[in-house]
Amino acid sequence: MKLIKLEPKKEANLEVVAALKQLLKDAEAGEIIDLAYAGYTPSGQLISSFTQSEDRPRQLAAITRLQHRLIVSMD
Repeated sequence: MKLIKLEPKKEANLEVVAALKQLLKDAEAGEIIDLAYAGYTPSGQLISSFTQSEDRPRQLAAITRLQHRLIVSMD
């Protein structure tokens, strides 16, 4: 795995903005009832959080699936 140096950006990442807008739309429609996320800032600071869940095992399964998808996409 290669770590890259992050350079601060002033412009928004349009892919991130679009994904967040779609998530908000889906959440407002009741299509998303639980959320866990991770990301990083332009300076490289890691951020993550999650909502309180009535189904923590399903939330963990979703995170595990995401981790698998990220690992597979690295090749």
